Amino acid sequence: MAKSKPKSTPRDFFLNLLSIVALYFSATSFGFLVFQYVNIFVPDVLDAVKYAGDTYGVIRFPVASLFIIFPVYVWTAWFLEKEHKKNPEKKEIAIHRWLVYLTLFVAALAIIGDLVALVFTFLNGEITTRFVLKVLTILLIAGSIFYYYLSGLRGGRDEFMKFFKYGVISVVSVAVLASFFVVGSPSEQKNRRLDDRRVSDLQYIQSEIVSFWQGKDRLPDELSELEDDLRGVVVPTDPETGEGYVYNILGDESFELCATFSTDSEGRTSEAFYYPYGSGNWDHGTGRVCFERTIDPDFYEDAVKPIAL
Repeated sequence: MAKSKPKSTPRDFFLNLLSIVALYFSATSFGFLVFQYVNIFVPDVLDAVKYAGDTYGVIRFPVASLFIIFPVYVWTAWFLEKEHKKNPEKKEIAIHRWLVYLTLFVAALAIIGDLVALVFTFLNGEITTRFVLKVLTILLIAGSIFYYYLSGLRGGRDEFMKFFKYGVISVVSVAVLASFFVVGSPSEQKNRRLDDRRVSDLQYIQSEIVSFWQGKDRLPDELSELEDDLRGVVVPTDPETGEGYVYNILGDESFELCATFSTDSEGRTSEAFYYPYGSGNWDHGTGRVCFERTIDPDFYEDAVKPIAL
């Protein structure tokens, strides 16, 4: 009499699906995190252009994902292995085999596509250190997943597998812990965001001062003169202390704006959000920093001249 195939229970469905979903999220987050490390430590000349936002800020989400989701995957994978050793027939249930073969299929496609991209880029003569590191990252992730699940299908005792699993856990843990040294602690991140807000506020004030000068042919005596209910202009204040920013007139077309910063912007690719293409240098150290600005009458007067008909 033929042996009947084991049936899936809701518990089996939940554990197997949770394990695979956690795996996909963990693999994607780890790859994205390593990519950002490569972007930071192997900079591209095109990244010299500063765009809105904090480059280091994009690391936070993959770190948060790995911090929560990767332990979920480790636990479910360990629990399933324990179940399969106790009841080997559990490895034959449909949900487990379908998800395992689907994962092998996705991993194989990732490896093949990665190698194709590598060869194509090599033939184009565009191989860079940055590209090679990212290709190796994808190969490492996809290859590890493929090896782990293929070994599970083959069964038998693999002495190397124990070291392999601990090695993967160690690599992911180091990548997560390294983020605190690369990005900084949560308190440091808060201070950076506050400083980015201060720069954004100063850029906004600067643009309004220029608009005021264009309209009235003079600099405002006080920042309060910039406020305009019709245009909805409200002069911002320091986001942490609530105090107003310092504004001093230096000449007919010259002025300075000052703020007190908590961090040093050196070596950090960051720009404020309101006015990302504002003129002038907004790099700053800690403490009170003043930015001197001079309006070029020829440039701005030409910009507002009416077009002759």
